Amino acid sequence: MFGSEMAKSSETKGPSSRRGTEAKVGVQSVGKALAVLELFNEDHPAMSISEIAAGTGLNRATTYRFCQTLLALGYLEEMGNGELRPGLKAISLARAALSSRELPELAVPYLRDLQSHTHETVNMALLDGDEVVYVARLLSDHLLALRLFVGSRLSAVGSSLGRAMVAFLPDEEIDALIAGAKLQSTTQRSITDPDKLRAELRKIRSRGYAVNDQELVIGVTGVAAPVFGLSGKPLAAINLSISRPVKSSEVHDELAPLVLQTARSISDLATRLALDSV
Repeated sequence: MFGSEMAKSSETKGPSSRRGTEAKVGVQSVGKALAVLELFNEDHPAMSISEIAAGTGLNRATTYRFCQTLLALGYLEEMGNGELRPGLKAISLARAALSSRELPELAVPYLRDLQSHTHETVNMALLDGDEVVYVARLLSDHLLALRLFVGSRLSAVGSSLGRAMVAFLPDEEIDALIAGAKLQSTTQRSITDPDKLRAELRKIRSRGYAVNDQELVIGVTGVAAPVFGLSGKPLAAINLSISRPVKSSEVHDELAPLVLQTARSISDLATRLALDSV
């Protein structure tokens, strides 16, 4: 009786215990494999089996087995001189990790740098139909500023951010946006004529940036440039919102080049990450 109970107990607990042991071994194996991959960095782009063993603390035989597995899976590749380096699978995984982060988050350091050079309010927006949506906003210390926040929306064809993107869309998309837009006059400087708006968009496309000279609010000038993705389509736009008296020469000769430079840097980042949408 006692023997049969022991047998039943062994039958009941055995598989679960084995699964627990297998899971623990599996976790340890994954951890060791990741430890191998994590050794590679800018200072150590390639290493030998001996160097990997020393870096992970694994013995040479175990290190060899893990490296052979990673080689077979494409996460490591041989260089022909006895050294290994991360393979294309590892590179693709790293790119996917970066690409999964939203472009506005990745762009923040560039926006902060632009603000530190200009001391103006810096914004980033995405195009959503016939509107722009603010996704980043770094405020200046100037008293006068538009009452906008992340998530605010403005007319795409009425704002510098929107025009900076719209100007680089295919002509048929531009025509559709203008046809459906309500060209309202919010100040005496607002463009309300479709032909004048088309001419302004052609000017933006030619010089690479948009200027909104107090068309939304008297006393506020916007200077914007588009951020392009891998395919060359505008993904977003950034701008300076200048709430102080500013001369045209300062806008075009000093501020616009800084906005363009920042937009191009973010575009380069988007291209490196193969981004074509946000």
